[in-house]
Amino acid sequence: MATIRDVARHAGVSPATVSRVVNGLVGYSAATQQRVEQAILALNYEPDSLARGLKMKQTSVIGVLAPVVSDALASEVMSGVESAARSRGYAVMLGRTGAGSEFAPGYLRTLRTYRSAGVILISAAITAEMRRALGSSVPMISVAIRNGARFPSIAIDDERAAYDGTKYLIALGHRHVGLLAGDPSSTLVNAVRERGYLRAMSDAGLQPVLERGNSLYDSAPPALGRLLVKDPQLTAVFALSDEMGAAVVNELQRLGRRVPEEISVLGFDNTRTSQHVYPALSTVAQPLERMGELAVERLLGRGDVGQKIMPHRLAERGSTASVLRHGPGHRAGGAASLSRSSGSSH
Repeated sequence: MATIRDVARHAGVSPATVSRVVNGLVGYSAATQQRVEQAILALNYEPDSLARGLKMKQTSVIGVLAPVVSDALASEVMSGVESAARSRGYAVMLGRTGAGSEFAPGYLRTLRTYRSAGVILISAAITAEMRRALGSSVPMISVAIRNGARFPSIAIDDERAAYDGTKYLIALGHRHVGLLAGDPSSTLVNAVRERGYLRAMSDAGLQPVLERGNSLYDSAPPALGRLLVKDPQLTAVFALSDEMGAAVVNELQRLGRRVPEEISVLGFDNTRTSQHVYPALSTVAQPLERMGELAVERLLGRGDVGQKIMPHRLAERGSTASVLRHGPGHRAGGAASLSRSSGSSH
């Protein structure tokens, strides 16, 4: 493996000059820069970005921490993060923090040692402990969860999105709409989405009925069973993650119930999972990939990261239909009007 001294000998300059060229500093001519760059290509030299970053007080690494909430959701956000990071010459370091983010402080201390350019948390709120572990000089932002006014975040209005999803089902003529919620200890996401469902049902004068899973696929079938016992007349199920929604579609069909002819199913997030079942899952969509891109843009902008509320929309597919249909798959007129996006920035 070529060293900086090999490059210097090949280009006929000092190692210090090679270092200045690699780091984009001044103090050399255009001809010298060309010789150094040609030597780097000829020798396939790879600069030690970590060592260089430690000297320059920052490495070209962005840390991403994701709890075990939804691999599908994290994958969508990561796609946007990696695309935006690569286009700017940054690498991404991913860490799985556990369902309660219990491993986050350790990861953050490591990223602090590496002098990371910034840290993105997926579906995890920034805490004072995390901020202390990372130090004050490294920017941090949450994606797909709102941090309130204290810490920066990029997210949708989860309560309004759940409200709109419930109203969409009601507009299709459903009066027995069950909710399959996530862990209520997630007060910044699941509890907020529950409020949106409850408010929409109350506004329509309907009786709510809900059960909880943990947002993952395997938790949905038993929760669905309890939901059907609570209200055997259910004609719609709103699952607050696509993984649970996909599980509901499969479980209903295993039970001999037709989707959407007998029971409509609505998911949440619009991950790839929503299209990996049949019929494809209608879902409340949040722009996860764009949120990942924007997180990188804001971290590297070096300004006030702040907070951003992104638009949500309804992605209507084959798993939902009108109760008042005149044939299989017929949808009530006007339902599509509920698929409009809503959102604002702060």
